[in-house]
Amino acid sequence: MVAEPAPSNALDPLPENPPIAALSSESRNGSPDAANGDAPRQPGWAAATVRFFLKSRGDRRWDLFIRATAAVAALGIPLLLIVPGSVTLVWLAVLSLPANSPLSPILPAAFEPLIMEAAKYESALVVTLVATSAYMYMEYVNWYVYVWVFSWEKLASFRGYRSVRWGMEHFARWPFWTVVVFAFTPLPFWAARSLAILHGYSLRRFMVATVIGRVPRFFAYAWLGGLIHVPTLWLVAVVVVTTLGAIAIRLLRGEPLLADGAPSEAPVDGPK
Repeated sequence: MVAEPAPSNALDPLPENPPIAALSSESRNGSPDAANGDAPRQPGWAAATVRFFLKSRGDRRWDLFIRATAAVAALGIPLLLIVPGSVTLVWLAVLSLPANSPLSPILPAAFEPLIMEAAKYESALVVTLVATSAYMYMEYVNWYVYVWVFSWEKLASFRGYRSVRWGMEHFARWPFWTVVVFAFTPLPFWAARSLAILHGYSLRRFMVATVIGRVPRFFAYAWLGGLIHVPTLWLVAVVVVTTLGAIAIRLLRGEPLLADGAPSEAPVDGPK
């Protein structure tokens, strides 16, 4: 008698491992989808565009400055379309950035005339709020630019200068109010920023102290500009004359127009 083949059992367990051909196909292509003939997905145009604009280019100081200015200008375009009457505040915000950027060493008196000019068309309070917002936005960028510059190896000995050590010792006594005083007065604010970074001062406290010092200063210029209405030509003359003067002084001293390091001026004494 010939034995009949045993009936197949539908409940037999599946094999534990997939076929070898499937494994080799997945390992070659990297994913199960690739085994089915699907090519790996390429990044979309949106992701490629974002990477293009976020990629760092050239000198970090100028890279951040150009990006910061472009961002504010781009935001100002739809604002002008929605609120056409905001044109004064938009140009104030945009022009405030170069006046407080790496260009500031050769633009020593560009920001205050902008505030006074804008106050002819808007209230002093609104002008002060916009000017302060734009300034603090750029100050935040400047902080990280200075942190990056102070990490340069060629500035490793900067802390050893006698004037820097003297400044850090006095800054450590009243750091908050030192920043407030520098922010309120015509003293060079890059010095307070530099001392705060070298001292390891809190960025949050530094920004708060800067606002406390800058707001009354900006309001005073805005109030004065709205009260007196200084002719625009005079304000332009102030900017041009002070800019030419700053450039002439640097050329006569044999200094570059824009310093290579964070401070616009280096200490005259050597490390001791």
